[in-house]
Amino acid sequence: MGSEISIRIAGALRRQLDAGCTGGVFPGASACAAVWQGSAWRYIEVSAGVRAEGAAKVSSDTIYDLASLTKPWVGTTALRLYQAGVFPLDGHVEALVPEARGLPIGGQTWEAVLSHRSGLQAWEPFYERLAAKPGSDEARDWILGDLLPRWDASRAGTAVYSDLGYILAGTAMARAAGESLDALVAERVAMPLGLSDVAFFGASRRNDDWVLECAPTGWSTWRGRVLCGEVHDDNCAALGGVAGHAGMFGTARGVASFGAACVGAWHGRRGALEEESIRFATARRPGGTHRLGWDGKSDGSSAAGSRIDADAFGHLGFTGTSVWCDPRRQLVIVLLSNRVAVSDENAKIRAFRPRFHDAIVDAFDGR
Repeated sequence: MGSEISIRIAGALRRQLDAGCTGGVFPGASACAAVWQGSAWRYIEVSAGVRAEGAAKVSSDTIYDLASLTKPWVGTTALRLYQAGVFPLDGHVEALVPEARGLPIGGQTWEAVLSHRSGLQAWEPFYERLAAKPGSDEARDWILGDLLPRWDASRAGTAVYSDLGYILAGTAMARAAGESLDALVAERVAMPLGLSDVAFFGASRRNDDWVLECAPTGWSTWRGRVLCGEVHDDNCAALGGVAGHAGMFGTARGVASFGAACVGAWHGRRGALEEESIRFATARRPGGTHRLGWDGKSDGSSAAGSRIDADAFGHLGFTGTSVWCDPRRQLVIVLLSNRVAVSDENAKIRAFRPRFHDAIVDAFDGR
């Protein structure tokens, strides 16, 4: 039975990726489905297309800019720091970020920030007005100071997706632990799972060898060059390539392994503390679908499709990436692409994503 499911899923992955390439959704893509088969995870990997026009073919080892798939890793790191007594999820922002004292955001909790319910606005092009050198202490301090007042009372308590919240949380986590955010994600999440070589902050790599396996993400007007091995998000670049909202790179298998660990924890296979942690993170919250580090399936139209379970949790990335975890089926579906290599305005992936996920769930179910 297990091999039959794998064959069906592999066929569905192949058909979907080929359709995405020929339909101009992306120049190429790498996908991985993880299926729990009684005592171990089976990983089904498929790739298609090229890294970019005229470039090498995509393989299962191709590394992609994960974009906002960084957020589940950062959210999980926050939970690990909370368990260690380092980062108080129920504590107020101003306790770790004194610059927020006297501002409305200062009285919000980190749980609200990480579940997109703090009232911070969604996005702001800080990089456009940055006067300091990108990545410098001056740049980070200026962005934090410009970020903190961007609060709207009407948004507090309601799920409003916010990159600003994760920039703020990443800063606070580093302060609380006395280590850089990239080091924290590596030490608290990637290394324990054995994933340091397949999921990492690109700016933290000490050599550029990995860039040879990286898919480019197109032209950056602000930086004046084609990006390959540099984070696509300009705000993250302004912060030095490491931030709470973006900056990680990885392979489809690496992201699927992380998702599989989360599903395993959801089922109690990684101990009671990990089960409590992931169930708290992925629990439904009022006012929207966003959870702590994750998103949930929308009641109406969802990028996760219509077939995946109502308790599924996942996330999307602007560059053309996604991960969805179905704990009931014990199924993880990962799509990594660089649809922005066509253009930032290339929106064909919006219609592609639900079709892709429905096809894989149907293959799993034997439909």
